[in-house]
Amino acid sequence: MQRLAALRSPLNTAVLGIAGVGGLIWLIVQAAGDTAGQYWNPIGLLIVLGGTIAATLIAFRGRHLWSMVSSLGALFEREATIRDEIEVIVKVATQVGRSNIRQAEATVQSVDQPFLKLGLQLALDGVSVEEIMHVLNWRLQKQVERENAQARLFRTLANFAPALGMLGTLVGLVNMLNVLGAGDLDIIGRGLSIALITTVYGVALANLVFRPIAIRLEQRTIHRAALMNVLLDGIILMRLGRSPSVIRDTIENLVADRADEMGH
Repeated sequence: MQRLAALRSPLNTAVLGIAGVGGLIWLIVQAAGDTAGQYWNPIGLLIVLGGTIAATLIAFRGRHLWSMVSSLGALFEREATIRDEIEVIVKVATQVGRSNIRQAEATVQSVDQPFLKLGLQLALDGVSVEEIMHVLNWRLQKQVERENAQARLFRTLANFAPALGMLGTLVGLVNMLNVLGAGDLDIIGRGLSIALITTVYGVALANLVFRPIAIRLEQRTIHRAALMNVLLDGIILMRLGRSPSVIRDTIENLVADRADEMGH
C-alpha cells in the first residue's frame, strides 16, 4: 500500500495553468503601458471567436458539441486512482474463496464503476477468461474512442482559430488598402489594428485554450485506460482463483509500474 499511496493526486495543474494565462495577460498589459487598450478590439474578437463557433456548428453535430462541453469538467478533476476498486476486487476474491457467493454477488451489485462491475459479474458467472477479456477490452476500446473524439474536437478548434485570425487579418488589410490613397490615418490605423489583432486572438485561443485542453484530455484518456487495464488484470486473477493477497500485491505493483512508466 505504501507504493500505491505515493500515487495520490497532486495539486490540479489546470488551476495553475489558468492562473499562468492570467499572469501572461497581465504582463502583456503592463508591457503595453498606456497603449494597452490596443489589444482590445471587439470586432476582431467577434471575427475570430464568432467565426470559430460558427465553423464548429457547421462541422459537428449537436451531440458531439454537448460531449465537448461536458468534457470540460474533466480539466478540474484530480487524477483518477483505483484504490477503492482494488479493495473491491480483493473483497470479492475473499468472499469467493470462502464460498460466500451470495455476499460476493451483493458486493458486486453495490459497485458504481460500470467496467469493474461488469468484469466481476462475468467472473462470478463463470465466464471463460478469453470471453471476459474480449468483452472488457471491447468496452475499454469504446471508452477510449469516445474520449479521444472529445480531444479531437478541441484540436479542430485549435485549427479553426488561427485560420479565422488570418481571415480577420486579410479583411483588415483589404479595408486598409481601400482607403490608403485617401491618406486618412485614422481609418488606416483602424484597418491595420483589426488586421494584426485578429492574428493575435487566433494564435492565443489556439495555443493557450483549445490545444492545451485537447492535450489534457488525451493524457486523461491514457491514464484512465492504463488503470482500467490493471483492473482487467485483477479481474482475471480473481477468475483464475488466485488468493486475495496475491491479487492485491500484483495489482498494486502494476499500478506503481505504470505510474513510473508515465513519469508520475
